Amino acid sequence: MSGKFTEEKEIDETNKKLLHNLQRDSKQSISKLSDALGIGISAVHARMKNLKETGVVKQYTAVVNPDKVRRETLAFILVTVRYRVPGRKEVLSQREFCEQIAIHPLVQGVHVLSGEYDVLLKVRAESIGEMNKFIVDFLRELPEVDKTLTMFAMDTYLDTLELRDLMNNHRL
Repeated sequence: MSGKFTEEKEIDETNKKLLHNLQRDSKQSISKLSDALGIGISAVHARMKNLKETGVVKQYTAVVNPDKVRRETLAFILVTVRYRVPGRKEVLSQREFCEQIAIHPLVQGVHVLSGEYDVLLKVRAESIGEMNKFIVDFLRELPEVDKTLTMFAMDTYLDTLELRDLMNNHRL
């Protein structure tokens, strides 16, 4: 199999193994990946290029331990959005609101929800004081924000970007 991934084609087992290895350590050499996958270096390079070009791999990045850089305070904030803001003629789109929030440097995640709340934010700060400043001075000052509900994480058992089930053909 060529390993060329397209939207119409399922990711093959070799690409799954490649993605699994890259998620664990994206800095490992192509030679090491070649050995792990049992394919040639040029084939690994071609597969990596294809996975990047097709958007399967979004970026190669370092995962920073937030506790080591004084970002121990983690909150999940539920937001109800006013899509019709007083004094504004046009209706605010969900995309506009999410893009506006996503640029704030403390925000790590913006997720559109179904149900009572419209948006879930994942926010990391240095302290409760900094988080309070984000909520009171930034978030609640936005005219589009109707209400918020903040939940602080007391402890974290798993926080990963890894898609851990890629190597499994079944899910629970």
